[in-house]
Amino acid sequence: MAIPGGYRFSVPFDDVFPEGAFVLGVEQAFDWDKNGNRTPAKDSVSGKLVWNVQVTDPSAKGKNTGVVVKIAAEVQPVPPETIPGLPFRPVVFEGLTATAYEQNGRVQFSLRAKEMRAPRSAGGKQATKSAAQSEQAA
Repeated sequence: MAIPGGYRFSVPFDDVFPEGAFVLGVEQAFDWDKNGNRTPAKDSVSGKLVWNVQVTDPSAKGKNTGVVVKIAAEVQPVPPETIPGLPFRPVVFEGLTATAYEQNGRVQFSLRAKEMRAPRSAGGKQATKSAAQSEQAA
């Protein structure tokens, strides 16, 4: 069975990030037009701007623990708060999808999410506002 190119399939957050994930930063994504000019990237499905969320994955072993998760939104998503006393921003991605592609003879995956939010505490309460709630408040 073949998966068509560009097909986004749902993946559970816990399967992709079994030890959680931590936001390092958020920046706007860019594409290049046929003349080599840099233009803001737009999501092919929603038409919204695309934002790259740099994430560190503690379950990744070896040299490359960095991952990018793309979020389509009109305004820049706001990461969750840091853990007091530490520079880490734990995050959970809602609506996480993966798109497979081939690069240099290897299958790679591009990750996208609908939103990011703080993980729920042991009591079940969310620690901070979600990116979507922050976007609506802006």
